[in-house]
Amino acid sequence: MGITERRERERENLRATILEAARELMSEGGLDALSMRAIAKRIEYSPGTIYLYFRDKDDLIRSLVSEAMNFLLRYMRRALAEAGPDATPAQQHRATGYAYVRFALENTAHFRVMFDIPGVAQMVDCPEPSEHESMPDHESFEFVTELLRRAVSAGELDVPEPRHGALVAWGLLHGLISLYLSGHLAHVVDNAEQFEGLVDAAMDSLYRGWLPREDSFAGAGTALVKEEAS
Repeated sequence: MGITERRERERENLRATILEAARELMSEGGLDALSMRAIAKRIEYSPGTIYLYFRDKDDLIRSLVSEAMNFLLRYMRRALAEAGPDATPAQQHRATGYAYVRFALENTAHFRVMFDIPGVAQMVDCPEPSEHESMPDHESFEFVTELLRRAVSAGELDVPEPRHGALVAWGLLHGLISLYLSGHLAHVVDNAEQFEGLVDAAMDSLYRGWLPREDSFAGAGTALVKEEAS
């Protein structure tokens, strides 16, 4: 490895270290806990070093949220790949829901940076994926909304307004995740496995409510919910 390549790698590593420290500070104490000085103290560098990588605090926060969003998109792409090419739109929609839950449980600091820090939603927009990204839309919410539209068109689901339906599904999962991570479900579930069972039950209820009522579509959504015990 040449000198130029080594310096570039060192630069990338330090940038990653700065972002990791900032993410930890925000996760621990919220947006008010984040400052260039606090980051510098944690990584044992001078505050001026941070400004070599980020123009200001807002620039750093945008990078944090962009990084977290790309993590989430990777989880969603993996879930869609695991669902397979024969998965129906409704099955794909459910797969993205599970991806959201797994992302939150396995990357709690990223999740909190994206959603639990007051003011972040007004400061940044969803990032566009890099050229190798394979999500059909650059905003994951628009993508899952489109999946619901396709499920309605295919007769799998009866959702009067797919965008509102996508919001309801997101709110259901996000609410459960937030309650679990904050400890408010400790009296209901003891561990992540039990929590995932609770998510299963919640999603089953949601999809049952969305099944078409017409007799001709009576079985259209049965693959979305667990089979009842015979």
